[in-house]
Amino acid sequence: MNAAARALITVSAAFFMASAQAELPDPSRFGRAMEMGDIRSASRWLDEGLPPDFEADVTGSGLMIAAAEGNIRLMELFVERGANIDYVSRIGEQAIALAAWKGHQRAVEWLIERGASLNPPDKTWSALHYAAFAGKTRIVDLLLRNGAKLDARAPNLATPLMMAVREGNEGIVKALVDAGASTTAVSDRGENALAWALRYNRLKIATLVAPPENVAEAVSAPPVAAPPPPQASIPAPPEVSELLNKLRQAEAQGKPTEALRRQFMAAVERHRKTSAKQTVKAAPSALVISAKRGKAGAERAELVAGAATPAVQTLAEDAGAVDILRAIQEAQAKGQPTEELRRRFRAEVDKLRQSAQ
Repeated sequence: MNAAARALITVSAAFFMASAQAELPDPSRFGRAMEMGDIRSASRWLDEGLPPDFEADVTGSGLMIAAAEGNIRLMELFVERGANIDYVSRIGEQAIALAAWKGHQRAVEWLIERGASLNPPDKTWSALHYAAFAGKTRIVDLLLRNGAKLDARAPNLATPLMMAVREGNEGIVKALVDAGASTTAVSDRGENALAWALRYNRLKIATLVAPPENVAEAVSAPPVAAPPPPQASIPAPPEVSELLNKLRQAEAQGKPTEALRRQFMAAVERHRKTSAKQTVKAAPSALVISAKRGKAGAERAELVAGAATPAVQTLAEDAGAVDILRAIQEAQAKGQPTEELRRRFRAEVDKLRQSAQ
């Protein structure tokens, strides 16, 4: 083989490798496709060399997104292709914790059956933390039966019991106490379960985590400010949800979205004008979108009352990755744009990766 032929083969190989690489998604596109349950794209990308634990821009790896969606088929695909069932994302989450948080019991069972760990390293949010926080009683029972650590400590030293107390999940509080959870463990602020109960004005729960005399003594102390009341909201018409679903599908499939965006914003504006005539506790100011991608009819949109300062404006310039992630979640809850926040999140994660190398 002469030099010209070898050069041609080398150039051709490089071209085809570059073409294959060009087909791989960026974290944002990957995340949207996995949330939509796009198994065909996932399989193709893995065939083309996508790492099985590749992370999306927000939620985590493909397996983690599949677990959060309760998508067993997609979970199977990633595990078959070598995904680490106990993979910890850059923000310290695992697939089983996300499945527990979203209440996908079959997904939790599937992960347990395949050996997923229920007890991550100390000072990490565990599946039991997430299930207790979200009020998923059956999953709490499932995790306890399979050996989940009762007094696992989160980054702020909170226990699963504290999370159940915070959210007022009385049945879970009782189940954890009956199972032997510590009522005297303290968080990084020196507060135990009783202090959390009183902070959130949960007096009945306070009697489950402390003797009556301790509760009486604590109640006689200066009161703790109660959390703000829920905001008033007005359900949006089906038109808004339908357009949102079409928009998300188009984004995931790489199709043009400009016309759909104009239709969506026009529908939102019509809803704003209509809802202004209805009585709410405060002037409506933000459209909250809740969409389950790939599940027609499961989307929800609400016009929420109260001031809504864009999260990107209130985020400190030196905010870390976790702070930016929280801002993204807040922005999504308020129906605010997240592209700039996502860009900052990816940049911050890149910094962390570079500093770790």
